Amino acid sequence: MQMETPGGEIIRRIAVLEDEDDIRELIGLYLKRDSMEPVLFASPVAFLAWLDVQRTPPDLLILDLMMPELSGADVIKAVRKRPSCDNMPIVVCSARAAESDVILTLGLGADTYVRKPFNPHELVAQVSAMLRRAQAGPAVSRLTTMTAGPIAVDPTRKTASVDGKPIDLTPAEYHILTLLVERKGSVVSREDLLRATGETDALERVVDVHITSIRRKLSYAAHLLRTSRSFGYYVEEDA
Repeated sequence: MQMETPGGEIIRRIAVLEDEDDIRELIGLYLKRDSMEPVLFASPVAFLAWLDVQRTPPDLLILDLMMPELSGADVIKAVRKRPSCDNMPIVVCSARAAESDVILTLGLGADTYVRKPFNPHELVAQVSAMLRRAQAGPAVSRLTTMTAGPIAVDPTRKTASVDGKPIDLTPAEYHILTLLVERKGSVVSREDLLRATGETDALERVVDVHITSIRRKLSYAAHLLRTSRSFGYYVEEDA
């Protein structure tokens, strides 16, 4: 949800769901310093109840995985079931470092994974970058539907489909697929794909997890999304 000051400055509302008081307050402090409006929650149940009565969702959600009442994974699933939250970026901050946790979390619909302990300056910079990416929308050169074989991406509606059948992508997956289809036939580096999602300080492995999820959702067209070993990924037209 965008808010404005009397001077017309847009203020971003950021939900922070973190049960550790010190960390929650620290994130809130740094968001305020960057002219954002943090809405802080220690309880997943309280956050979901609050979300249900909002006219529009927050601009972004930051959450921990290990919390009382509900896990962070449960929260992500509950949030993504709400149509109004389809395009809301989700940033997970967790001390759990296992690759399986990263894969599971991103597969459920989170957009990026930040491991604790983290630098609050870097976290806020990443949040700002993701918000800018979400706000920018399609570039002028991308206003028409782009295709690669049966894969189609519509930048105006921010949707993707295979043979006309819509596929349900997270915001990060959508931006990755859009860039790949736009540059079809050319290898796109992991760094460029991370930049497309607005992530400024994420693990390279995050891109690989997103690609795996996109391939699964592309179904029979998954073979068009190919790997260039040690360089990145590319999409090609159906042969």
